[in-house]
Amino acid sequence: MKIVNNLSRRLWNIGFCDYTPEELIKNRSLRAIKWMRHPYKDRWFADPFLFKVTDNAITVFVEEYSYSTRKGIICELEIDRKSMKLCQRRELLSLNTHLSYPIWIRSEGRVYMYPENGEANLLTMYEYNEETHKLIKPKVILNDAVADSSIIKCGGGYYLVATKYPNTEKELYLYTSHCFDGPYVLVSNDPVQTDWSHSRPGGKWFSIDSQLYRPAQNCRGGYGRNLSIMSTTISESSMSETECFKIEPHSFKYNLGLHTINFLDGICVIDGHGYKYPVMGRVLDLMRKLHS
Repeated sequence: MKIVNNLSRRLWNIGFCDYTPEELIKNRSLRAIKWMRHPYKDRWFADPFLFKVTDNAITVFVEEYSYSTRKGIICELEIDRKSMKLCQRRELLSLNTHLSYPIWIRSEGRVYMYPENGEANLLTMYEYNEETHKLIKPKVILNDAVADSSIIKCGGGYYLVATKYPNTEKELYLYTSHCFDGPYVLVSNDPVQTDWSHSRPGGKWFSIDSQLYRPAQNCRGGYGRNLSIMSTTISESSMSETECFKIEPHSFKYNLGLHTINFLDGICVIDGHGYKYPVMGRVLDLMRKLHS
């Protein structure tokens, strides 16, 4: 049974392509993805957020999930742009609770990260020290158990959207603050989204020709099945959205889902969900379904 479970094991990985938000909106699909190559057999990487792009390397913040501890930590990865090999891994944050979704924001030349930590029933923002590669000065910006929070500056204020525990895949809530680092307060007790196919955030907002877009996870039929790109309008007390299109996984190995997309300096990063051994994984899962 242990061998069977290993052969059908599922994992996540991150991948890259040369692509801009404008190209995504125009083409409504992604180019071929180049997947990161790394030596680790005891963990996987997901929830990527691009931090720095040079001619030779890509730096990205990720969730690193360990099979042994069964929880995520936050890491910084440096990847060779030509070979897609992982060159350097730095651990940024590890707590007793599960961490994921290392989204960040820049303000007055400083970088701040606010990763998901819903198990702790709060959302904490850290300043990121680029010289020491450390997260410092933790500050609680929201006393609520939320998932995949995403902040955007709009008009004269800041807005944060997130789903709430325990129903993290269906109901999306809107929070607001006068400052980027909170505190954030709930705009309404009513969710602004209640659709499984486009509620939970799936990456940073982006703007094209003054139109705001929000990547959202499609969890209908399974967590992180694919992504919905939402056209979004925010006011002081409400948010309205229209789904533009969906992005489907199209990799042979990572065909089971994708749930995060981000852009920086002409590079697009996504994550992909698939079998560790794609052929055997498909066969064994099919056999399970036939015998169930």
